[in-house]
Amino acid sequence: MEMQAQLTENLKNIIAGIVNVESNDTNNENANMSAMTPAGQMMKFASEVSKIYALENLVSPRFKDAHEKGLIHIHDLDFYSSKTTTCLQYDLEDMFEKGFYTKHGYIREAQSISTYATLATIIFQTNQNEQHGGQAIPAFDFYMAKGVLKSFRKHLKKRILSFIKIKNEIEITKEQKENTYNFLKANVSSINCSENEIKLMENFFEIKKDDLIKLLTESYQDTENETYQAMEGFLHNLNTMHSRGGNQVVFSSINYGTDTSEEGRMVIRELLKATSSGLGKNETPIFPIQIFKVKEGLNYSENDYNLARSDFDGILETVKKQKISYENNSENKKNFFETPNFDLLLLSCETSSRRLFPNFVFLDSEFNRHEKWKMDDPKKYKYEIATMGCRTRVFENINGEKGSLGRGNLSFTSINFPRIAILTRKKVEKEILEMEKTGKFLNEKEKNNKKIELLTEEFQKKVLETTYLAGEQLYERYNFQKTALAKQFPFMRSNNLWKGLGVKDGNEEVGEVINSGSLSIGFVGGANAMYALFDVEHGTSEVAYKVLYDTIKKMGVIADEFRDKYHLNYSILATPAESLAGRFLRIDRNEFGIIKNVTDRDYYVNSFHIDVKKEISLFDKIRKEAPFHKLTKGGHITYVELDGEARKNIGVMLKIVKVMKDTGIGYGSINHPVDRCRDCGTEAIIYDKCPICGSHNISRIRRITGYLTGDLDSWNSAKQAEEQDRVKHGVK
Repeated sequence: MEMQAQLTENLKNIIAGIVNVESNDTNNENANMSAMTPAGQMMKFASEVSKIYALENLVSPRFKDAHEKGLIHIHDLDFYSSKTTTCLQYDLEDMFEKGFYTKHGYIREAQSISTYATLATIIFQTNQNEQHGGQAIPAFDFYMAKGVLKSFRKHLKKRILSFIKIKNEIEITKEQKENTYNFLKANVSSINCSENEIKLMENFFEIKKDDLIKLLTESYQDTENETYQAMEGFLHNLNTMHSRGGNQVVFSSINYGTDTSEEGRMVIRELLKATSSGLGKNETPIFPIQIFKVKEGLNYSENDYNLARSDFDGILETVKKQKISYENNSENKKNFFETPNFDLLLLSCETSSRRLFPNFVFLDSEFNRHEKWKMDDPKKYKYEIATMGCRTRVFENINGEKGSLGRGNLSFTSINFPRIAILTRKKVEKEILEMEKTGKFLNEKEKNNKKIELLTEEFQKKVLETTYLAGEQLYERYNFQKTALAKQFPFMRSNNLWKGLGVKDGNEEVGEVINSGSLSIGFVGGANAMYALFDVEHGTSEVAYKVLYDTIKKMGVIADEFRDKYHLNYSILATPAESLAGRFLRIDRNEFGIIKNVTDRDYYVNSFHIDVKKEISLFDKIRKEAPFHKLTKGGHITYVELDGEARKNIGVMLKIVKVMKDTGIGYGSINHPVDRCRDCGTEAIIYDKCPICGSHNISRIRRITGYLTGDLDSWNSAKQAEEQDRVKHGVK
């Protein structure tokens, strides 16, 4: 009864904080959601009650106890009872080409790039409410490319018929319209028409080549303009339509960069332009998180890199001016670079220097390669890694073909490394003291070596025990998730978005259909744990580095054991801790007090990251963190923090991408300050007030975990403290 009363009192206080729209960590748990609005409040009411229900009724006592003590954290506990999965990478090919079903009707095949972009937004919005995590398109350029071609044919048809009407002074018949449509559909395969296609059009429409070239040029420009408008609308919709529960926009991500078709390339060029231009008043688009896929021989080569570095500004300007010219069709066959999409990589670096997106995923990292990937495969995207913007990675598959399409994460649970390290040190120091009393050590060096040995053994032992615990907890949740009825996920089922779900009757349990998803064991506070053990973190100490690396490697062995035991896709995750970074810290500080570099701040450092306070060059940081990426196949990211305005030195952005690629980074991002005066629109590094108008009304765009936020006040206290501590990384 006493525990129940305490539970009721705690819930009462939480609810009161929501009602009074207090600025606290409960209300600021998710920086993407406003808990002040009525919808946000309802979401928080439901969330807090649902967490309690799950812990009291659905989670086994040993897992509940570990969660409440702060040894582990069961993520998305508020959605536990709903049996939802976390996230999904959409395969949109069928949905665009055959149409798809929604609650109120069937959506026909899209016929233009504008419609493709709109439907992509609708799919994002609809599916978001059937999962609790992120939504992603794994090959945005490939999926959108056909929409560009359809728009080009439509514009060309209109231009040709208008020309014929005026020249011949006739009215165009319905039959002529249909014949024109059918001819163009059959004979125009690209917005960059070949000489043969142009010849066929000359003969069919009886139009002179010079006149046809003008019509093609105008149609190309029409298509380019429409594509820009489509991408601009796509960005605006995903940043303004609060369709996710709790008055949130969709947590959306798009991957792109490897479609070498002119249509796919146009999509990305115009998307990057629209992203760089920003929203209505030049605001940085927070969503979708954009990820550029870097691939050797396709959009990167050493020769192209060296060429770009030889005269970066000049070459970038040349790239920005390049486009298809029908007036000199032979020029279309020339490529400025050795690789077909290197120009898009340069434009991506420029856009990222201004808007913090895109991030970069590296397809050549040994763990991101696919044996079936071929350069000339028109559907090579099926064999490319795609990541959620926050870092979740789904690629390996024990229950089907390797790949990201139509799959996602089921759930993840994280381990509190610093807590284990604190308890380890307390225990080992007692043991060392007893050994010292009995004369076990000949000298101080022998004592220190023994201490390091015992600290390492005990820490790894406890971490691995907890890894087993987390693995079993994930299996318990999986067994609950698979009892969900297929009708609970109507959009995913009716459109087979989660591959295999489409064959299920609505009243059937989803069962083993979700076996393609991943179960991830995460960890928080690697740097803090090393401080707790050795008084130094792994960015400085080789001993600490090896201990942390070996510990995570051994966790991977256990994940493989679970994979083989249950035939499920277990993996190790470098947790994207947002509210968790503070939750673990507060629990440990309350129990253990203030410990230097461990609990003397308001947050734990994420996963294996070098301490955000450490003075280190950005290239050293990349090199030190890179080896951890292959150990964390459930997801990872490496950030670097630039000082100054990145847009003034875009060449450095490209160099960082190169170093990330060369060192084996799987997924990387480049942080830098993006400040904007909300009153006059000035964009610069703004310290206290706008240097132009003196306003203090400043938007400060920063990356919180994987995504951006334009209002630091919406961050929880832990992440606010971390942002203040982030050291800028020098280039040298």
